[in-house]
Amino acid sequence: MASDAYLKDKDSDSKKGSEMPKHKQLIQMLSFRVVPAYYKDIEKVANHKKMTVSKLIRTYIKDGMRKDKELTKQEDKDFRVE
Repeated sequence: MASDAYLKDKDSDSKKGSEMPKHKQLIQMLSFRVVPAYYKDIEKVANHKKMTVSKLIRTYIKDGMRKDKELTKQEDKDFRVE
């Protein structure tokens, strides 16, 4: 189970190396479990929007944090969604 955008990125030959230091990458990592039935629905939305499931989830999290005013302007810039 993977969104079409993720599979396309994974299959592409151009593997992008991150320029960000590893410790900053780890700080930005987030992991959680999603029930398979919910994942299928999230995957459908991601395919419809032509983005990866991961990007869709990060976008929703960032939007929610903005709405709840939990992000400062600097944190908003640092919160990467790509």
